[in-house]
Amino acid sequence: MASITNNTSQLYRITYEAYSKFANNISRCTSLKEVGEISRTHLKYLLNFHIIRLSIQEDDKYLFFSIAGNQVIYDLKEQTQILNHEKDLLENEIPLLTKDIPHEWIDEYMESNQLIEPSLWGWLFKKNERKIAITLISDKNKPFNTGDVDILKLVVDCFEAKFHEIYLSRLLAIKNKSLTKALNTIQEKNDQIQKIVENQQQIIEDRTKEIVEKNKKLLHISAINAHNVREPLSRIQGLIQLFDVFDDQQIRTEVIPKLEKSAEEMDHVLQDVINMATNELSELKAERT
Repeated sequence: MASITNNTSQLYRITYEAYSKFANNISRCTSLKEVGEISRTHLKYLLNFHIIRLSIQEDDKYLFFSIAGNQVIYDLKEQTQILNHEKDLLENEIPLLTKDIPHEWIDEYMESNQLIEPSLWGWLFKKNERKIAITLISDKNKPFNTGDVDILKLVVDCFEAKFHEIYLSRLLAIKNKSLTKALNTIQEKNDQIQKIVENQQQIIEDRTKEIVEKNKKLLHISAINAHNVREPLSRIQGLIQLFDVFDDQQIRTEVIPKLEKSAEEMDHVLQDVINMATNELSELKAERT
C-alpha cells in the first residue's frame, strides 16, 4: 500500500513538474504559432489524447485551437464554426463523455479505424466571463481518466491567459495601425494647410511690396507734377494781380495773352498728371488680375 502511495505521489510530482515546464514555456510565447509548437512538444507528457480542441470565446468570435499528433491548427472564426458537441457544451454546460464520436471531425486529422474504442470527452469552463469549450478524443491506447481533469484545468487556465493576451495584443496592434494611419492623414492635412498658409503669406508679402513700390512711384509723380503745376499757377496768380495796376488796354494786349498761355501750360501739365496716374493705376490693376 505504501509502495502504491509513493508511486502515485511520484507520478503527481513528475506530472506537475512537466506542467510547470509547459506553463513557463507558454508564458514566453508571443504568437499562436509559438504556443502551437510548445503544445505539440509538451502537452503529450501531461494528457493522453489523440485529438484535443479548445474553443475560446473572444467577443463575437471564437478562437479554435486543435492538436492532433504533430498537427497544430488554430484560427479565429465566427460562432457558426462551432461543432455540434461544442454547441451542446455551451448550451447545457454539462461535462460530456460519450462513445458517439463525430467522425467528420476526426477524419480531418486521422482515420477513425485507427482508434480502439474511442471516447469523446468535453468540458465547459468560464474564465473572466469568457466561455471555453474543450473536447478531446481518447481510446484504449491513449486513455484519459477523470484523475487527469485537475491537470486539464491547469492547462486550460494557461491557454486561456495566453490566448487572451495574444488576442488583446492583436487588437492593440490593429488599433495602433489605425491610429498611425489617422495621424499620418492628419499630418498630411496639416502639411497641406501649412503650405497654403505659407503661400498666402508669400502672396500678401508680394502684394504689399508691389503696393509700396506703386506708392513710391505715385509719390514721386506727385512731387514732380506738383513742381510742374506750381510754375504756371504762380504766373497766373502774378498776372491776376496786374489787373489792379494795368488799364483795360494793357490788360487786353499784354496780360490776357500771357494769362492764356500760362493756362494752356497748366492744362498740359494737368493732362500729363492725369495720364501718368491713369497708366500707373492700369498697370496695378493688370498685375492684380
